[in-house]
Amino acid sequence: MTDQAIIERLHRLIGRDCRYLGRPCRVIDVLGHERRLVLEAREATPPIQADQYGQAVSRSNEIIELPLFDQNDDLSEDLMLLLDALTERH
Repeated sequence: MTDQAIIERLHRLIGRDCRYLGRPCRVIDVLGHERRLVLEAREATPPIQADQYGQAVSRSNEIIELPLFDQNDDLSEDLMLLLDALTERH
């Protein structure tokens, strides 16, 4: 399967809830040119975000970017962990 075909299939995951390294997340985007999958962590209490001076400003969900491929152009281990977790749920 080509890289483009894999990226197109991953687009179907957008909006799906998942678990990544035990954390509840949602797939929010696939960045084809950057070859990354973007997750939004969905913890019950999002972490506090700081401004440029280190002062607490607000709470927002963490954004996690996973590489789609490793240096050998195989599916990355991070992506495989996520896909395995999705498969276990169904």
